Amino acid sequence: MPANKNALIRYRTIDNCLRNRYRRWTLDDLVQACCDALYDMEGIKKGVCARTVQMDMQIMRSEKLGYNAPIEVYDKIYYRYADPDYSISDMPLSIEDCKLLKKAITLLSENNREKTETIEVLEKVKARLRSILSYV
Repeated sequence: MPANKNALIRYRTIDNCLRNRYRRWTLDDLVQACCDALYDMEGIKKGVCARTVQMDMQIMRSEKLGYNAPIEVYDKIYYRYADPDYSISDMPLSIEDCKLLKKAITLLSENNREKTETIEVLEKVKARLRSILSYV
């Protein structure tokens, strides 16, 4: 789950841009798109810097949030998804996600377990479901 709502807005915006194969997206274009989205959705006029968008794409590429986005640079300045059908919003549940859900169901069914273990598992499930469902 993104650290905050603004990060989620930026991730979704970057995702929408990179899915659009009919336009070439430079870092400056992505920064402007994120600034526009933050202003439209949250009224934030401050905007974001290029470094923020670069870090967002790095996080999207990583396993940290489970996105593993295949973001590539082509012609040395343009960004796109290597897989044209990829989107962070179209991600299926992973095996790890299914295991967490099964464990949460088991823990909810058994009231005699320690509450801390239950809470830890539910926090992981909650974070992953929010990420998958793009819940804010």
